[in-house]
Amino acid sequence: MKVVQQLLLVAVAWWLRQGGATIVAGHCAHRCGRVPIPYPFGLERHCARSEEFLLNCTTTDGSGGQLWLGNTPIRKISFGDSTMVVSIPELHDCYNKTGWSVNRSDNLYIDLSSYPPYRLSSTRNNLTVLGCDTYVLMTDRDRFFRSGCISYCSEYVDLAKETTCSGLGCCQASIPKGLKMLRIRISSVDGHVSVSQFNPCGVAFVGDKMSFNLSSRRLPTLNDLGKRADLVLDWMIGWDVTCAQARLNQSSYGCGNNTDCDDFTDGQGYRCFCKAGYEGNPYNRSRGCKDINECEDPQKYPCRGKCENLPGSYRCDCDGDNRRDIALAMILVPVVCIYMLVL
Repeated sequence: MKVVQQLLLVAVAWWLRQGGATIVAGHCAHRCGRVPIPYPFGLERHCARSEEFLLNCTTTDGSGGQLWLGNTPIRKISFGDSTMVVSIPELHDCYNKTGWSVNRSDNLYIDLSSYPPYRLSSTRNNLTVLGCDTYVLMTDRDRFFRSGCISYCSEYVDLAKETTCSGLGCCQASIPKGLKMLRIRISSVDGHVSVSQFNPCGVAFVGDKMSFNLSSRRLPTLNDLGKRADLVLDWMIGWDVTCAQARLNQSSYGCGNNTDCDDFTDGQGYRCFCKAGYEGNPYNRSRGCKDINECEDPQKYPCRGKCENLPGSYRCDCDGDNRRDIALAMILVPVVCIYMLVL
């Protein structure tokens, strides 16, 4: 009996190494610090869909843990829109009154070439530059594109009173679709000489334009350095095939039950979404997306009669209202007829 138990333990250990434990949720860590880790991501091979979705979680004394993509901190992973938010440093460029550089960050390189599922999100990110004498240039790896913007002002600008980054103390530029690499360089036209009293520095960052709040920023000084920006990455469950191609091999197809497959618009690849009337993780093949009970949320799904939940939708039976309307009509019709005869 003892030999049989040992053989069973060996078999289970081998099965776990082969990835068989992906369906056993209890054996996988679902959180690192404050960041939930949804499938297809995981901290161990048997918990992630593939090697490309393996992440790293580190802990230090007094810390709840930090989730990493390579050497980049992860702030959030979303399976609803297939995005990942990571934290990257802001660039800065500071000068003294005579125009000599006193504090300057290195050029920023964002390189996702070794991470196949990821792209820089062109819909969520843009370049933002703050300063009165600051310009920034962006290029990709092969310099197929060059872009950037310049921010200028001759006197102090209260950014809290500005509504847009129009070039007066702040400018913005979009980034192209499908980028996996971005090089960003910050500089100045004349070293902030004419504006050094109120603006000796310029800063720049590529980050989430939805979370950027201009009213919370000001013209940068030496005391405003060292901040970080939230960069949004798009990720795909399949990055080298389309939905039609992926469906041909159901064993490797990444979408679960009650899901729709959408081709990635910024390059080759596909992502999964729950169908209308369903919710959950569309990448979980064993559970998929579950039906929403619309009857439990009358504020969002109003029904004045009897509500019946249906797969992917709901039905509102208004027989009670119909009977009331019929009864009212039976009373009003004779009254109207009598009134017409009297006239």
